[in-house]
Amino acid sequence: MTSQRRGTIVSVTTIAAATTTLLGTAACAPAEIHNLHTLHTDSAGIPIVTAVAPLWGPGDAWTVDLEPLVEIGTVTGSPEYQFSEVVAAVRLGNGSVVVADRGASELRSYDAAGSFEWASGRFGEGPGEFESLDFVGKTAGDSLVSYDSSLMRAQLFDSRGRLARTLQASAPAGEATRLGSVSDKAVGVVNGRLIVRFIDLGATMETGIVRWPNERLVSIDLGTGETRSLLVVPGHEAVVEWRDDGGYRHGRYTFSRMPEYGSAGDRLAVIDTEAYLVRFVSPVDGSIERIVRREVEPRVVTDAIFEAHLDGIIGLFDDLPTEGERQVRQGWRDTPRSPLLPVLRSIHVDAAGNLWLAPYHIVGAEPPPFQIHAPDGTWLGSVALPPGIERAFIQYQTPYMEIGEDYILGVWKDDLDVQYVRMYRIDK
Repeated sequence: MTSQRRGTIVSVTTIAAATTTLLGTAACAPAEIHNLHTLHTDSAGIPIVTAVAPLWGPGDAWTVDLEPLVEIGTVTGSPEYQFSEVVAAVRLGNGSVVVADRGASELRSYDAAGSFEWASGRFGEGPGEFESLDFVGKTAGDSLVSYDSSLMRAQLFDSRGRLARTLQASAPAGEATRLGSVSDKAVGVVNGRLIVRFIDLGATMETGIVRWPNERLVSIDLGTGETRSLLVVPGHEAVVEWRDDGGYRHGRYTFSRMPEYGSAGDRLAVIDTEAYLVRFVSPVDGSIERIVRREVEPRVVTDAIFEAHLDGIIGLFDDLPTEGERQVRQGWRDTPRSPLLPVLRSIHVDAAGNLWLAPYHIVGAEPPPFQIHAPDGTWLGSVALPPGIERAFIQYQTPYMEIGEDYILGVWKDDLDVQYVRMYRIDK
């Protein structure tokens, strides 16, 4: 390992080591138990919450209605109601729902009853246009924030879809690594700041089964345009090999570990899927504000689990011929895989600051209920969603889901893979 690479590793490893140290210190420090369900400790001024048992008893849990309050979408009919690739939807203060459709390169607004109001945008590089419309969020005054990873820019619109401002996304000066940083996706909007994930290529490269490239979270102040690097974390676990021509091959590693992010209101949360551990991160300077965790042992990957996962992958294909199926199965069987399943799949933060953690599930399996933690970290219990919510093979490619005080807004698919934007009531 080169000294340059070692220098890059330090910024990543320090975070992991700091977390481990905090937890180790917390285990030895005097602890306070709240309601016999949660262990509260503190280390170096950082609160650490260890969930022991859920607080909700029989009849206490939140439920989500089975019938949607609003459904937008159609198989045939008016093109304003046909979606090709919805990536996000948000609800405004007046009840309108704004949908970002990457396939159409449009923002579309629908009133509280689901009736079409307006559309804004088209494919292109000009003002108000999109080359890759990957995200829409909202900020103060129901202003809309879009993000385009191809053009590496955010655009601000008013609540009627009129362009107000354009901001370029880039890593702060002096913080991009020698091999470069590439803007990849928007994580969310937190306290007037757009949080963007960059793929941080580092100074040099390791080979083997590694966490590379790293991921850098950058905040963009939507008022001033100022950018600030918040955090660098190990990226997606993969198999990296040098090629004979001097390049490299970046191959998949089945059941790999990776970071995931959630945000809403004033909270930015970061997880690594290998453990049930959440870090709340300041959107201003990247400092760790709170840690929430549970002791959950990862499951061993048996041959039966792997084959069930593979069956789920085959199920993603339409009319795959016999020979094609054989090749797909063999390709996956030849791919290196982790001996352990990830513990978590995703994290979401609702408007009240509650955490919605999705346990890991293999492809094709029925998704388990979300595990809910209160803003202070207390483990409340579980909440199941109506079936059919769109969950991509790779979690970070799943359409953005907005969870309000009493609703869930997301993308559902029917048996024909037609997308519908739906809003469901949460009964608390």
